[in-house]
Amino acid sequence: MNAVITFKEVSDFIEKESKIRPRFTTINEKTVEVSYKPGVFMPAISVNVKIEAMRQDIVCMSYECGTAASLVFAGIVAYLEDRIPSGIEVNATDKRINIYPQRFKQIEKTLEYIALSNISFEENSIEKRSPLFNNFI
Repeated sequence: MNAVITFKEVSDFIEKESKIRPRFTTINEKTVEVSYKPGVFMPAISVNVKIEAMRQDIVCMSYECGTAASLVFAGIVAYLEDRIPSGIEVNATDKRINIYPQRFKQIEKTLEYIALSNISFEENSIEKRSPLFNNFI
């Protein structure tokens, strides 16, 4: 079974939680550009996020950005440190993000029946594949 999360859904959620609306652009199946324009006369800040590896229990990502964006990102991470869910670890020094799906209480029960096998970035969405779920349909 494939599950799809649209970039609009992600943007809507981020905007609701932080009043910032990012823009997503697919670079390739494993890389997406996330950008944000802070003001009319300010240039957009962009970060390329790449899925490096994944297993059922962890999704390892890296990100690339310019020096200014890196400083802004590190500042945001430090500021929001107590609000980052326990299932997400951000290492701004190494530009790495690790996501541990089992640590999210909201999907704990779901993960008893399905397992992630692949995540890819499509033109307007994030697609997650879980072949184990096919057994229950």
